[in-house]
Amino acid sequence: MSLTKQDKHLHIGWIRTAILACVVAGLSIASFWYGVIIDKISWSIAGVGIITFFGMLAISSYHSLHQPNSTGTLRKAIAASMVSVYVVVLALLFSDNLPSLENEAAMALMNNFSYVIMTIIGFYFGSKGATEFLKIWKGEKNGQT
Repeated sequence: MSLTKQDKHLHIGWIRTAILACVVAGLSIASFWYGVIIDKISWSIAGVGIITFFGMLAISSYHSLHQPNSTGTLRKAIAASMVSVYVVVLALLFSDNLPSLENEAAMALMNNFSYVIMTIIGFYFGSKGATEFLKIWKGEKNGQT
């Protein structure tokens, strides 16, 4: 099977994107464990959020170079960083490494953070679905299928 020059360029772009994603994931995991080992949980949570945000921003921007129709770079970065921070907080919560969640205010904050994550995920997937629906609807309305 012979690939065209454009297909080879696209294939190399995906490989580089995957390598960049692995580096971001590795840095996030290292930040998480560093914060846990030195017993600075706030470093762990903040490190994962910052590394994931800027890493996903870089990955999405790099991917946009190879896919000109790719949009929503900032939306992807925000959604990924918020979800990764939420997963880290849940992991720390279930492993009893968050002693500050014993009071009511901290639990209320965690519950509100859960609502924020649900809203972000809902808008992320909802906006994509609405955009695709409008594209299809406009195509059918104009006589295109």
